[in-house]
Amino acid sequence: MSYFMATLSLAEACLLIWTLRLWLRDRGNIALGLVLLIILPVCIDSATVASGRWLGFGEPLETLNRIRYAWFVFSMPLMWVICAATLANAGFSWAQHRLIVPIALGAAILLGGYEALQAWDREFHEACVFDVKRYVLQVPPGQECAGSQTGDGTFGLPLTVPLATLVLVITSLILLIKRRWPWLFGMCVLLVAVVNVPQSDLSTFFSYPIDGLLTATLAFTAAKFYNKGHSPADN
Repeated sequence: MSYFMATLSLAEACLLIWTLRLWLRDRGNIALGLVLLIILPVCIDSATVASGRWLGFGEPLETLNRIRYAWFVFSMPLMWVICAATLANAGFSWAQHRLIVPIALGAAILLGGYEALQAWDREFHEACVFDVKRYVLQVPPGQECAGSQTGDGTFGLPLTVPLATLVLVITSLILLIKRRWPWLFGMCVLLVAVVNVPQSDLSTFFSYPIDGLLTATLAFTAAKFYNKGHSPADN
């Protein structure tokens, strides 16, 4: 499984480079620029999980896991800004108000920064599954290590995560209904389905490739509507 996660992190690094090249061609695309800040922690997430096999438990691996979790928490509110900027690019007049994106960005940075600081100080526990060694907030069933047992710790995602998911689903529905763009909504359905898969050793890793596919779809969507772009605003 470590080799699978390492391969996935390389694929996500390629996605990051592709998205960066797209953004460098048109730096006015705020949505695409912010998608880069979502792809980067996804790539780091997969690479950190893969590295556990070789690093083993200890301060270096725990620090890497704290970084990946804090960055994940920080990046989630940015999803609001990506959605607002994408809808503006898609021609929705209410999203094109000059204050919408700056207000959303300011709120995202403040709230994301606060949540990231809180996340850094949380207690992490050792978890083992297949050949993967990682630190988690709560040890899932069947993933105990020598120094941990099932249920150790407290999971508890910050409120920004379900809020970001809700905003993303609403945005995908608007694009599906008003712009006949099904891809983002399809990825949201797949994401929700995977989250609700009964927990097992294998299902633990289902979400990682889905995260990569979701960020790829976000990048493609942001580029698509900006390229169409600057059409007369409508509702």
